Amino acid sequence: MTLSSDGLRLSMEGKLWGFCLTTAILLCGIGCQYNQSEHRCTVLIVNDDTYSGVIRNGKDSPSQNNFSGNCTLQKEIQRLCIISTGENTTTSEKCNPGFPNCTFEVRKDNNSYFITLSNVTVNNQELNFWFPRRKNITCIPSQFYQNTTGDQTTPVKPETFCGKDSTYDADACRNKTPDIFILKTTAAGPISCLRCNNPVKKPDINICVPSGQMESSSGVISADLASEAMKNLSSLIELMGNASTAAISMGKVKGLLSRLHKEDPKDINFGFSPNKDMSIVEDKYAMEKYFNRSVRLSKEAYEMALNKSGTFVGVLVFPSMSQDEKKSIVLNGEVVGIEIGAHIANLTDTIDIEYRNVDKVGFNVFCNSWNGKGKLPNWTTDGCQTLESNNSIMCQCTHLSFFAILMSPPPKNISASDVASLTYISYVGCGLSMFFLGLALFMQFVISKTKSSQATKILVNLFLAMLFLNLTFLTNETIADMGSYVACVIIAAVMHYSMLSTFTWFFIEAVHLFLQLKKLNANIKHYMLKVYVVGWVLPALVVIILLGLQKYTLMSIETDDGKSVKMCWITDIYIHYGVNIGYYAWVFIWTLTIFIIVVRQILFLRKTNAGKGQNDPASKNTLTILGLLFLLGLTWGFAFFSYGPMIIPSYYIFSILNSFQGFFLFLYYYNTNKIVGDDRNSVITNKSISTFSTNYDDTPVHKK
Repeated sequence: MTLSSDGLRLSMEGKLWGFCLTTAILLCGIGCQYNQSEHRCTVLIVNDDTYSGVIRNGKDSPSQNNFSGNCTLQKEIQRLCIISTGENTTTSEKCNPGFPNCTFEVRKDNNSYFITLSNVTVNNQELNFWFPRRKNITCIPSQFYQNTTGDQTTPVKPETFCGKDSTYDADACRNKTPDIFILKTTAAGPISCLRCNNPVKKPDINICVPSGQMESSSGVISADLASEAMKNLSSLIELMGNASTAAISMGKVKGLLSRLHKEDPKDINFGFSPNKDMSIVEDKYAMEKYFNRSVRLSKEAYEMALNKSGTFVGVLVFPSMSQDEKKSIVLNGEVVGIEIGAHIANLTDTIDIEYRNVDKVGFNVFCNSWNGKGKLPNWTTDGCQTLESNNSIMCQCTHLSFFAILMSPPPKNISASDVASLTYISYVGCGLSMFFLGLALFMQFVISKTKSSQATKILVNLFLAMLFLNLTFLTNETIADMGSYVACVIIAAVMHYSMLSTFTWFFIEAVHLFLQLKKLNANIKHYMLKVYVVGWVLPALVVIILLGLQKYTLMSIETDDGKSVKMCWITDIYIHYGVNIGYYAWVFIWTLTIFIIVVRQILFLRKTNAGKGQNDPASKNTLTILGLLFLLGLTWGFAFFSYGPMIIPSYYIFSILNSFQGFFLFLYYYNTNKIVGDDRNSVITNKSISTFSTNYDDTPVHKK
């Protein structure tokens, strides 16, 4: 009798507690605040250690007398379900039996709720979860409704947090099916959502192919045979049967082959594990956690391949491939080959190859590609951009082929004292050169009363090119420190154009001098027009091409004290060697040849005149030779051809000589323009060796 009374009392108390709680919630207006309750299952999760289970089932529909206010339609609360969870308890119920998509499981652990939901439940967007902040809710509807106790919260909508961006956790998803999401939340709000669909997709089958002669006895993989292997990947499609993906093994070469599906073009991410296994990865977090190398095939490349009848994508990793002729150092000794069964190029959404946790200390790294032609790789940076971040390297390439990251030791850091000294000398030298160059131009355009000869016109154009070069050099560091990418590209391009123009005018000076020695330029039609085109237009074409290739950017010159000097210039070492050093080397050979010819002629005439008792002072001959050095730009060789231990001394010599270049050219201009008459002697006469120092043009000069 006692047990029966106690049982009856507990039953009555439970019903009364549930009735009061239900009434409180209804009076709060939970069902009324969101008119979408007609389409959603609204679940209130209450924290009560004394009870775990469903307090109110969503199919229950209290009569209208049990609530007041605007909630006049039963359909607005017919999906309202109330669940109580105690600590470390799990409630798995069909809260709304009439609506099977409202099935879930909730577990409470350390004041956090873990709600297990199916993919269908999330996608149907039919659930709202409420988490009152009070541990127990009593029959005080006015307090709850007026929010005087801080009990009202916003609903948690699972579809807002769960989806394709949810991360995978193997431990949390143990013994759960792939279509499950686990939403972790607290009364304060959601924290995260995990998915149990493993984003790492292992290959469906394994295909082993004999490596044949591709691998030598020393373990080196032949580059040309590797290229053939990539071209023959299409023959492996038949071996896949109905499988979508296959792991490929050719001796040491590992890779993955995947079919392309017309109905679902998308990005494909290939992950390489440290043990060289390869998988398709659908989650960025999983990629970073389990794989240290990856390849992303963009959706644009996927669609382009489909349009060109491509049916597969294959990625192979070639360790220890034969080196190129330059014996370049390749990161990890790995070359990545990508084949898609069609020619893919000029992508706007690039192919991304990323290496993480890379030890690149002491090296400069550059992303390179090879088109697969030839016995040995011919690496080029064309079409690939190198992005470095902490210990990772990403190559963004606009085409498909073989890819590798080449490593080269950086130049030794220059000392901070040398940088300070060279900077000071360069700034002073550029300032002095600009002053004398400007003075010469002022005399030419404002003061001069003579008609300019061909030699003077060429000299004036050289002055203009050098003036712009000095000006852009003086302002380069200031603009680099501004941090503006556009301004940095502009100043780098203008300075490069001025430098190439200066080299070109050095060359033109040498050519003109040679023609004067042979007395040939009088027979050339439109001679000066052709000179202007060569001097100003050709350098512009080179700069425009480099602008299109985006070769101008910000660079840093490191010093031994850990600091750096910023500059806007060309960071691509191959462009620097090919365009700058290569072009100047060609100019240097020509100007040096003319210099030797002229000096030899001067010395010959001096010997001849000495026999006739007509000796000129040695100082005049010395000034003539120095003038030639600066006129033909031979002093620039100290900057471009320095090597090894002579680098720093060469920089000092060049900086000092460059300081006097404008001065000596001004003296040369002054001397050649102070003679006015109806005729000028030819370049070198038998009367005086020093005639060269005053005039080398036989073009008549007339008074204006």
